[in-house]
Amino acid sequence: MPSERAGIVRLLGCRTSVARARQFTQDLLGRDHPAGDDVVLVVSELVTNSIVHSRSGTARGTVTLTIDDLDGIVRVAVTDDGSAQHAPRARDDLYAQGGRGLRIVNALAEEWGVSHHGATVTTWCQVPYKSGESPADPPGHAPRG
Repeated sequence: MPSERAGIVRLLGCRTSVARARQFTQDLLGRDHPAGDDVVLVVSELVTNSIVHSRSGTARGTVTLTIDDLDGIVRVAVTDDGSAQHAPRARDDLYAQGGRGLRIVNALAEEWGVSHHGATVTTWCQVPYKSGESPADPPGHAPRG
């Protein structure tokens, strides 16, 4: 199934790239996209995790963000330079000072996972549109069915 909107951007592995990833996502999906706010938040969390917890956050490290807007879902993939740590997972401790990024992803995404490709790691998720909406629907418009 072809994407309605698709985009890819390679970012430097520094914290300022998180804002660039959010802006890229907003520009690609548009202001009124039915999954836009959720996707921007998920992108922010995944890119931050890649920069903080992988070799992407070191000198010359990079993170690649890929977004595919499909029929009813937005697929997000963040590929980083990998690390010696364990695979990404959501933390159980609700009171920990950090580590809530994947809990947020888990709450907003229909599904998510991790793929290893040699030295790189891709964390991906699929964020559903808000119920009954599509990017072409004007505000307040209910789809016919």
